[in-house]
Amino acid sequence: MKKEEKIKIKFYSFGLIVIILAIAGISVFFLITKSLSEKSIVQQAIQQLIAQKLEICEQTRKLDGLCFEGEEPLVYSVMIENHSASRPVSGIGQAVLVYEVVVEAPITRFLAIFYADNNLKKIGPVRSARPFFVDWATEFKAPYSHVGGSNEALDLLAKSYQYDLNEFSSGQYFWRKPSRPMPHNVYTSNELIVLAVQNKNWQVKNNFDFWKFMPESKTAVEPVAILDIKVDFGTNEYSVEWKYDLENKKYVRYQAGNIYKDSDGNAVTAKNVVLMFTDAKIIDDYGRKKIKTIGSGQAVVYRANEMIEAEWRRSSLKERTRFFDALGKEIAFYPGNTWIEVVAD
Repeated sequence: MKKEEKIKIKFYSFGLIVIILAIAGISVFFLITKSLSEKSIVQQAIQQLIAQKLEICEQTRKLDGLCFEGEEPLVYSVMIENHSASRPVSGIGQAVLVYEVVVEAPITRFLAIFYADNNLKKIGPVRSARPFFVDWATEFKAPYSHVGGSNEALDLLAKSYQYDLNEFSSGQYFWRKPSRPMPHNVYTSNELIVLAVQNKNWQVKNNFDFWKFMPESKTAVEPVAILDIKVDFGTNEYSVEWKYDLENKKYVRYQAGNIYKDSDGNAVTAKNVVLMFTDAKIIDDYGRKKIKTIGSGQAVVYRANEMIEAEWRRSSLKERTRFFDALGKEIAFYPGNTWIEVVAD
């Protein structure tokens, strides 16, 4: 082999080594850069979570999915009216779960469920029980406060309800406000209900089933349109509309075209709103209804400006009413209070 050819081969070999080393160096550089980039992303995510003060829950409450420590507070329910003569009502804004339905057309009434860790000094006006409200109250196995009721409701309570707090037989846990006309003047309080539980030696435990809850997205997404929820209860005076407040991520309740406020002047809001459709029939000349509370039916679930076509299911009085999507998966709510608007026809 000639000397010139040997020099060329050495040159090519040396060049190849240089290229291989260069490629290896670039690869190492990209690996290091990628690693640093991933570390940076992780650090940014951690900083974002800290900035948002994301709450890590060891325990969540069964009714609203909010964090708590120690023992879960006592749950109780109160029958609150919505007659035009009763407004503004007291305490409804602090209920963690509310069922609303027409009792005698077109007047609606509320079954409001509370946690006993609040300082509600006035809840009401408290009104009479109906069988379907007793059915829903049974879900929570907790004190149910009311002022009398229909014959069927009172029979049902006497036969099967362990924690019946009726003003007719336990008047010391209620009071009447002189400035309001009867029967829109009966009130109770958080303190009085807790006292009743103690004095009656009721061994109340929160042994009802959980709903599913999911963390609300922290990412602000501009919606295509703001969803307003309209609930037709027959007349303008009782028809309801929930309007989504994008800034506070809550639905605001309107009735008869006006913001619905409690007796403290606070707008009533909800984190989740459900339309629950069921069957009903008139059972007397007064317009009282028999409403289906067991079985299944159509529903629509609203959370954070999102609408989900759903089905409600409840196979027995011992179970909670639950909501499922089109694939049969149970729908998870966002932590906070929920209103169930029952449309019964």
